[in-house]
Amino acid sequence: MKKTLSLLIISLLVFNHLYAQAENKTRFGLKGGLNHTVINGIETDGDKTGFIGSSIYGAFFTDFRIGATTFFNTELLFSWTNDWHFIEIPLHLQQMINPRLGMFIGPKFGFSANKIDKQKEDKSGVLGLSVETGAQYNFSRRLFAEGRYSIGLSRQFRDELFDINEGRRNNLRFGIGFRF
Repeated sequence: MKKTLSLLIISLLVFNHLYAQAENKTRFGLKGGLNHTVINGIETDGDKTGFIGSSIYGAFFTDFRIGATTFFNTELLFSWTNDWHFIEIPLHLQQMINPRLGMFIGPKFGFSANKIDKQKEDKSGVLGLSVETGAQYNFSRRLFAEGRYSIGLSRQFRDELFDINEGRRNNLRFGIGFRF
């Protein structure tokens, strides 16, 4: 797990360095909004169970122009649902449909920040993988709104208090962002 995380961080840094050296424009910004989470899992006795919760999320992001209308987007995002906290790294390929509307898709790595707190009963896995897609509407060069949906691919959750085992996390998010 440490090797995977290290490789991911090194890859992001190298990718960022390569694009910083190129004449492509890199944009930075902040975004945040409403996070709606559904966790689907099974109880200890085998019955289906789940959890639904809503909260807010916030992120720092970078957009790298890789074509006339194509961008590569990375984020460092923080979210939580109920008593679960997450640090997420989405990697999106974004295609602009017109100057105002863009569509994106890509993987998202979710790290359970609860693993840092040894006193919690949460037995979830450290790393989860999702696929995420969405759309972004640019109101101006700096201000935009987004909607996104992610589907959990890995069975990351095991929480004894809520009796959720082999849970997958799906997210629906709506937010706004600002580019510097």
